[in-house]
Amino acid sequence: MKNKGFSIIELLVAISFVSVIIILILAMGSFNSKILKMNEDRISAFFNASEAMEAMRVFDWNELNSGQYYPYLSGNSWQLAMGSELLAGRYSRWIDIEDVYRENYSNGHVYGQIVTSGGYLDPDTKKVSVIVNWPFAGAIEEERISTYLHRWRAERLSQEDWSGGAGQESGVYADRFFSSDWGIDVSFSGMVTLRSGFLNWNNGTTTAFYNLPGTASPTDIFQSGNKVYIVSSNNNAGPEFYIFDVSDIYNPILLGTREVGSTINAVKVKGDYAFLASASNSAEVLILNISNPYSITVVASYDLSGSDDALDIAVNESQLYVMRSNRLYSFDISNPASPIFLHDLAISTTARSIFLAGSYIYVASNASSREVQVFNVINPANMEAAGIYNLPGSIDARDIYVYGNRAYVSASANSDREFFVLDVSDPYNIMFLGSYERGVNVDNFTVVGPYALLAANSSSEELTVIDVSFPATINKAAGYDWEGYIRAMTANCSNIYALTSNTGREFVIFSTEETDCGYASAGVLESSTFDTGVDQVVYNWIAWSGVWPVGTQIRFQLASSSNNDGPWNFVGPDGTNSSYYTQSAQEFINYNHHLNQRYFRYKLFLESSSSLEVPLLEKVTISYSNQ
Repeated sequence: MKNKGFSIIELLVAISFVSVIIILILAMGSFNSKILKMNEDRISAFFNASEAMEAMRVFDWNELNSGQYYPYLSGNSWQLAMGSELLAGRYSRWIDIEDVYRENYSNGHVYGQIVTSGGYLDPDTKKVSVIVNWPFAGAIEEERISTYLHRWRAERLSQEDWSGGAGQESGVYADRFFSSDWGIDVSFSGMVTLRSGFLNWNNGTTTAFYNLPGTASPTDIFQSGNKVYIVSSNNNAGPEFYIFDVSDIYNPILLGTREVGSTINAVKVKGDYAFLASASNSAEVLILNISNPYSITVVASYDLSGSDDALDIAVNESQLYVMRSNRLYSFDISNPASPIFLHDLAISTTARSIFLAGSYIYVASNASSREVQVFNVINPANMEAAGIYNLPGSIDARDIYVYGNRAYVSASANSDREFFVLDVSDPYNIMFLGSYERGVNVDNFTVVGPYALLAANSSSEELTVIDVSFPATINKAAGYDWEGYIRAMTANCSNIYALTSNTGREFVIFSTEETDCGYASAGVLESSTFDTGVDQVVYNWIAWSGVWPVGTQIRFQLASSSNNDGPWNFVGPDGTNSSYYTQSAQEFINYNHHLNQRYFRYKLFLESSSSLEVPLLEKVTISYSNQ
């Protein structure tokens, strides 16, 4: 008979197995207990580190000196002490404050990427690390939190209106200044420029005319320096693009032409390139290289979706804006030979004309309740609607021009007025300043100095000159009867360059023949005294906006003092009176020369080596930080 019980060996194996299981269970429990304890320690350490980091954010900048510290509460406020502290008998906590170095240095200011070795000390940035460590299982565990603290507190002083005039010692009124010389003109709010000479519009006369080839109608004209650029409708018997030398207003010389094969509705020129708004269904935007007027080439074209014609165009140094009937398009033209589409957005009903001024596009349209529309293009890749203005009556806006803080708008015939002056100092809140009754459609116009030149759809007085110095009381200066109505025009000084409907003289030069109407070659303006409000101050940068054509210049110098009454020693970026701030986009101010000088002034220098063009300053901004 077989033994059905356990053998001694089997019993020992069973006991061993059970023992191993028990040992594993006990070991696992011990391990889990250690994990739990380690997690509890790390959570506690993280809490202590976070508490210290939050405390660091309330300290005054002047307390953040490099070294090792720990925070402690004194009453209801945090304080810093040198060294480290022990929390709950086992956690050591301290704070490391370190200097920060960056890769670039200019004029006392440090900027660029943070570097771990070399570089330049950044006085406005500190690296703060909170370290908490504790013993665990014969080793030292650590929790570390790091961040950068910055001294961001910067103030800005901006001035964008000088029309209040001279004589102000302290900057109480935002539209005034201390002094200027004879070359400065501040008659228009929102800008300062060079003074123009005398114009007597009663002496106007035609000095020359030119018969363009073929039967095409001229559509637009642009003048820059001694050259005039003309475009026309599709010309089966000749070109649609022309360049004239008009240095002699009695004998314009045709320099070059270009056949493009379609109607061109508008032209703008910047540097060596002409930008065209075309009626072509496959190339609404055309860009020509005109560096050699005798050999003009098409360097780029762009096909916009749809079949609407491009009607108007505007450009600045790096962007192009083109308008079709009810849409506005933006392009990057940093490389004119390769325009890059950025954005488009809708315009209410049909637009007729656009004008680019600073960071805004102004649109003249036939919308019954928003004949004037403004779009913010500070980010051309994301244009946005800004302000609107409803012209009185049932009229269409025909043309628009912006100069300083004023927008000028012409319109179709109305019961009492067809020309308007608006205040656009705030493009989101446009205000009425004045108007003028012409009695007929004013299809286009231009502004030169204090005058607006109106192209009236009339058979007896196609050109009307009005003085718009005081918009509330606009007065007529002169009127002229031309042979054919004016399709488009531009002007400088005493000369008008116009395109007419007369098939024998499509291009006309009209002048007052004044010899002293040129602009001043230079002018200087000194600002009022501005008070930063503190004795410990750092001046950061100066920036400005405006227009400075080729041959013109805008420059600045700064003076600072610890006394409201000066003295005022104007210097440039190298700390001497022989240097000038010439970069419009946030040029660094000399750090050491103006350090801890509570009061400051700026001096503006405008210059022009061209008798026909002047610089125009619209806004100056100076950034400073209270230490």
